[in-house]
Amino acid sequence: MAARRLLIILVILLGLSTLAAALIPQHPFRSNTTTAATATQPTQSTTTPASPSGRSLRAQIMVGGKKPPVVAGPVCKKRKPSCEPMHVGDQLSLAVLSTKQAELSIPAFGLIGVASRNSPALFSLLLNEPTRVGVLFASRHTVAARIEVLSAAAAAKSVKPKPKSRARGGSNRP
Repeated sequence: MAARRLLIILVILLGLSTLAAALIPQHPFRSNTTTAATATQPTQSTTTPASPSGRSLRAQIMVGGKKPPVVAGPVCKKRKPSCEPMHVGDQLSLAVLSTKQAELSIPAFGLIGVASRNSPALFSLLLNEPTRVGVLFASRHTVAARIEVLSAAAAAKSVKPKPKSRARGGSNRP
């Protein structure tokens, strides 16, 4: 008898929950979907300039001194003529060492890390706009370092082309 009453209550609750689910409006998972039909219009295609090719760069800096270091580039092991400063599209893997143990943050990217003399704070940044980004000591809110990102055009201008070498003496022309 009790099992029958429990079964009846469960069936009634199932019916009420189904009715409630049918009456509540459903929200789409995607915010850009619409339920109304839209008319398509021909679009004009414009050519956009090709995005700058990004590089994967690595840099290591020491913070905690009197003057905050600036990571601007060129970030190359060997100085090459094609080595440009950091520009839009580059990915920077930054290892930050500190003279004393400190909590560092990069608020523009929402990153936090702990650094010491022997253990660096590791940050991976995708630089998508020309800007100056600050690396801050989290406890003091003071600047520990700066990262400067140039536009692709400004980075290309900063690279000085090699002067053409002229042969001294004869040029082996008949």
